[in-house]
Amino acid sequence: MCQTTNMTIEIGGFIGLAALLVGLFAWLRQDISKLSERITAVERIQAEIRERMAKLEGLLEGLREAITRRTVA
Repeated sequence: MCQTTNMTIEIGGFIGLAALLVGLFAWLRQDISKLSERITAVERIQAEIRERMAKLEGLLEGLREAITRRTVA
């Protein structure tokens, strides 16, 4: 009887450890997925900022030309 109880405790421990590992990997996968979404959002924002900077540079160049009445070759 004592041997059976010890075996049951060991099996329960292994099942508990397996459940803990499955939960840990599920949590990590979800966290990685959220991180991937954030990286994608940051990349989209960076592209938008680049577009706006290029437009602003063009506007500033036009303003400079209007003030100096000269064009850049």
